Amino acid sequence: MQPLSPADLNPVFHAPSLTTLTECPSLAFSSLQARVDSAFATLTGLTAVNPVLLLNGFPGVDYEELVQDLVNKHASHADLFDLCYAENLFHPQKPIWLKLKAGTGIEFCELVGQLLELSSRHLEAEHIVERILRKQEQDEKVADYLSALSQHVATGQGFSHPILINLMVHRYDESIPIVYARQFNAEQLFGAIHFQTEQGTVFSHHHLLEPGLIHQANGGYLILPIEELLEQPQLWFRLKNALATRKVEWTRPAEMAAFYFQPEPPPLDIHLILVGDRLSVAELYLLDRELDTLVFLRADIVPEWDGQTDLGSYVGFLAHLREKHQMLDMDAKAILRLCRYGCRLTEHQHRLSLVEAQLVALMQLAEVIAKREQATLITEAHVIKAQAEQDYRLNFLVEHSDLGVRDGQYLMQTQGRAIGQINGLSVIQITGHPYDFGEPVRLTATVHLGDGDVADIERKSELAGHIHAKAMMIIHGYLANLFGAEHPSPLSANLVFEQSYHEIDGDSASLAGLCALLSALAKEPIHQHFAITGAVDQFGNVQPVGGVNEKIEGFYRLCQIQGLTGDQGVLIPASNRLQLVLSDEVSAAVTAGRFHIYPVAHVEQAIELLTGCVAGDVEQPDTLFGRIRDRLDELNGHTVESSFLRRLFRR
Repeated sequence: MQPLSPADLNPVFHAPSLTTLTECPSLAFSSLQARVDSAFATLTGLTAVNPVLLLNGFPGVDYEELVQDLVNKHASHADLFDLCYAENLFHPQKPIWLKLKAGTGIEFCELVGQLLELSSRHLEAEHIVERILRKQEQDEKVADYLSALSQHVATGQGFSHPILINLMVHRYDESIPIVYARQFNAEQLFGAIHFQTEQGTVFSHHHLLEPGLIHQANGGYLILPIEELLEQPQLWFRLKNALATRKVEWTRPAEMAAFYFQPEPPPLDIHLILVGDRLSVAELYLLDRELDTLVFLRADIVPEWDGQTDLGSYVGFLAHLREKHQMLDMDAKAILRLCRYGCRLTEHQHRLSLVEAQLVALMQLAEVIAKREQATLITEAHVIKAQAEQDYRLNFLVEHSDLGVRDGQYLMQTQGRAIGQINGLSVIQITGHPYDFGEPVRLTATVHLGDGDVADIERKSELAGHIHAKAMMIIHGYLANLFGAEHPSPLSANLVFEQSYHEIDGDSASLAGLCALLSALAKEPIHQHFAITGAVDQFGNVQPVGGVNEKIEGFYRLCQIQGLTGDQGVLIPASNRLQLVLSDEVSAAVTAGRFHIYPVAHVEQAIELLTGCVAGDVEQPDTLFGRIRDRLDELNGHTVESSFLRRLFRR
């Protein structure tokens, strides 16, 4: 079997002819989100009041920029208004709201002040009232308030506060308000009623009303992270009620529950944007089973881009990030290296990551190195150094893992041959650590007389999860189908991950376990200069696994420690070929012929490469599978003569 060529180990980009990043037209994140764009086009066309859009996102998305760009693109107008509160002249404990034409709030307060002064001096104020009503387009509620105010002053009645109007929300321009709520509580979201105490008397008035984020977003868009609502579930149900009733109720603090002061709830007209990952959405659904009926408009924010069909747009996105964060320009090779990093994040040669936080982090680290070297342009060398420095700062755990091999405490072989022993590959994930790393693991298999069962020691010791248990059952199913179709197997087997002291899960070691069992059954040694990863089905087909890059690099580290011989390599599922985005060090070793990567599609290909023997057919005695069948037949009590006659007739 031929190993993969160096060209197969990393993505190949057909980049547009560029010399620097600034030459490429800038493309915002929203330009690469067709699904979300479609959702906003629908949202702005809805006639429903207080519609809700749910965006399935991921960590690192700049939701505020995304919404801002799409609102600017699709929203042609908004029902903007200024909101103020005035003393209720008939019931001072029930302040009223006045909805004013957007941008006229300050002038309205000034004109009301003039009206009050003229009325208090018993001078003609009709022209002030007419001017106000013209500005407010003859609003009926404003007209009723001005009429009541004039009569109130004319009769010489007083006020609870010398300033009549509390201008809570004022629109200084016609831009549509977009409010991103971060780390909010009930008062910050829905507004607050403040109270004062004077000579033992508790009181409040309209100037002690503080607007919330929902008031500031009125007439526009309110972006709410679902994670915040999950931490304070009562806010979600209160918000849901506000959307349904189309008004925002004021609530008093618990300690003031006995004190009566109830402002009139203002009208609510917003577009609510809920953002969060799928896990958060699922938790919100468990909290409120009516979520699907309320949120009928949803869209996925896609975390990756197809670089094979449209690399130019992705480069435009990188240009946007450079411009947004005011970073140094990049040359063409640095751009391609950044694209390769984007593929590494997605673990696919044709898909590039759109996670802004991770891309910007590498760009900024490369910029620091470029400035350190007094360069005016970020080059490929700067990006490579940035990755190397970041790896150095974060690879203590990797070095600590390798130390066990160097000291001989972790027993691994990368040379020689052994029966029933194979090098598997695992990925270590540590909570709080920013990235995963590969670590080889030794699997051993032994066989003995029994009832044909495969004993998974990890499972019996409660150190394995359910997926791992399923994988072991699949191994048993393959062996039973291949060798025990006519007679039950008289051999039982033990399979174990040696020197593993923590819980494991997943099926990526099932191919390694199966090959170790085949080696033990056939008494055929396995070349220890190989490591293997992959899942299998009951018919022996090799299935893809995750973390293939980290696994390959982990075994390469082990081979470096014990000495590269030129024979060492890794067997991976053939269907994982497009997931390869390997480090420069491993790629260079493959190019030099010091390390090899073999794609396998079936367990027969894997066992032939591992042992150097033809797997063949169970009916052929000179093959690996034939030897296993003969051994099982002998243990089952079949005579040599019957076996000979059976082979004779088969010929």
